[in-house]
Amino acid sequence: MDQADFPWRSLGLLLVDKRLLTPRELEIALDEQRRTGRLLGQILVGNGSVTGLALAQALTEQHGVELRPSKGAEEPLPTDSQHQAEEPSRQLPEPEAQDRAWRPLGKLLVATGFLSETELERALAEQRERPGRRLGEILVAQGSLSGPALAVALAKQHGLDLGPKKELDAGLQTVIKPSTPGQPNYRVHEIVYEPTYQQGSILYDSTNFLEAADFACEYVERRNPQGLEIQKTDGRASEIVWTYSEKRAAAEAVSRKRLVETFGFDPMRWDTRGRFDSDTKSP
Repeated sequence: MDQADFPWRSLGLLLVDKRLLTPRELEIALDEQRRTGRLLGQILVGNGSVTGLALAQALTEQHGVELRPSKGAEEPLPTDSQHQAEEPSRQLPEPEAQDRAWRPLGKLLVATGFLSETELERALAEQRERPGRRLGEILVAQGSLSGPALAVALAKQHGLDLGPKKELDAGLQTVIKPSTPGQPNYRVHEIVYEPTYQQGSILYDSTNFLEAADFACEYVERRNPQGLEIQKTDGRASEIVWTYSEKRAAAEAVSRKRLVETFGFDPMRWDTRGRFDSDTKSP
């Protein structure tokens, strides 16, 4: 699944709810994400809207793991209100177009050596038996992963480099936060659009939006469904926060191919500001 298909808006709204972003900052970042195809985390950190550490802490909390300043640490970690003053995190190199597919957290943890396949399978089995638990929460509780290691992996998933893990280990303590009643649920449904719209049974259900998004992206890659939706349910209220259509994705792919053939590049992902600046700089 292409980066442009990931449900970035829903992730951004979680950051707005945590007051890490303003709605205006989110809209600017989403506009750039649509235009360039870059990862939202890279854009937000590059714009100075949020630091990599603050973003990673928000993401780990989604996975049921809170990172707090360690007792006796020489310098306290910045609070949300101080995040803009923190030294910016390093951004990882931009992936090639063919490598833009979203990588689910479990696969990334194994690929980067944080977990073995066996540890991941054991955690996923635990999650199937107790669906209310989140993957990060299970891995940390089992001792397979530390909180700072989870933060480093999540930052990498969003194109950021937090630096040496040992520095985070020294400055952070990990607190597991199980799901509490009343939290929103994110449910993944397969959708049939033709001849009439029909919503299928629930394929995946989690209080963690990121896990629902990981499942949806992986499901599209494996099954190539006609359509898929993520539905957010909060008490009696529900809303569709993301949709995927095979037909629409195919049409967009053909359109992009034609644009590349016409212009020699994809203008839908043309970073005009960066190109203009680089082309007009004095030698």
